[in-house]
Amino acid sequence: MVPSLKVAVTGASGFVGKRLVERLCSQGHSVVCLLRPTSNALGLERPQVELKRGFLTDAGFVGEVLTGCDVVIHCAALVSDWGTVHEIKTANVGATRILVKEAAKCGISHFIHVSTTDVYGHSGKRGVSEDHRPADKFANWYAETKKEAEGIVSASSVVHTILRPATIYGPGSKTLVGEIAKAVESGFMLLIDGGKQCAGLTYIDNLIDAIELTLFNENAFGEVFNVSDASSVTWAEFVDHIALGLGSRYRKISLPYPLAFRLGHFLESGYRHVRGVTGLQTQALLSRQAVQVLGVHQDFSIDKARSRLGFEPAVPFDQGIEKSIEWVKGQML
Repeated sequence: MVPSLKVAVTGASGFVGKRLVERLCSQGHSVVCLLRPTSNALGLERPQVELKRGFLTDAGFVGEVLTGCDVVIHCAALVSDWGTVHEIKTANVGATRILVKEAAKCGISHFIHVSTTDVYGHSGKRGVSEDHRPADKFANWYAETKKEAEGIVSASSVVHTILRPATIYGPGSKTLVGEIAKAVESGFMLLIDGGKQCAGLTYIDNLIDAIELTLFNENAFGEVFNVSDASSVTWAEFVDHIALGLGSRYRKISLPYPLAFRLGHFLESGYRHVRGVTGLQTQALLSRQAVQVLGVHQDFSIDKARSRLGFEPAVPFDQGIEKSIEWVKGQML
């Protein structure tokens, strides 16, 4: 019988966090959700859930919340192509440093850090494994700070596991499924080099399975694992499935990678300047990070997760995209 744990979850109000809290509760664990003061807690209210509001950069708050917990699952991150260096480093590096330090003080037995395959850079190589050295230079601060956060976790005295999911999608994915649905409904979708690149997808429940498999598995301690669906679905196929499911006819606008990358760089620079002057919050249309994700093969090996964790993607693409489309339709009602 699986013992009941008290699990602290950061980023609990986010796409991954909410689904994770739901799964943990269904398995009989109690959960402490670390939320920002302004976070929407809708869907988190359950008998075995405690909601704690504060900032992950506040060591006093973090230490108080982690006291008495068994495990920390760190999902919180600022995923942004547009934030300032200070904003992104504070959220992704500063918060991780404080969490790890307080976790050690509180005697946390396992620290599970949700990172990203973006730390490898975007080489376009096939079957990138955990032996592939993370990149030295990045086109955006998100990937760079996630690599730095991994270093903090790896160097800590706390028993830890690092998971690197590829692009996550599924019901509730506003920034991927939701935005693509909006694009095809508008009649236009921008793709890089025709969208022929492997999308490197991870269905949300497959990621949650991987996280759950690390909880009691000593084979996970001190290790790094890629997590993906190991599918060859391309971005063009992904978009086409969404359009077909919604009954939308759309026009594909394709840009060559070099042009799209230069355009993304130009838009980033202009956006940051305008944002600094006016406080603009609406994002620009394209960034270098988006061009790399859409324009370079995202193909990652999960052999290590299979052999060490017993992980196998349970939800195939046809089921995952169907559930995602159902969610989008529900949002449109």
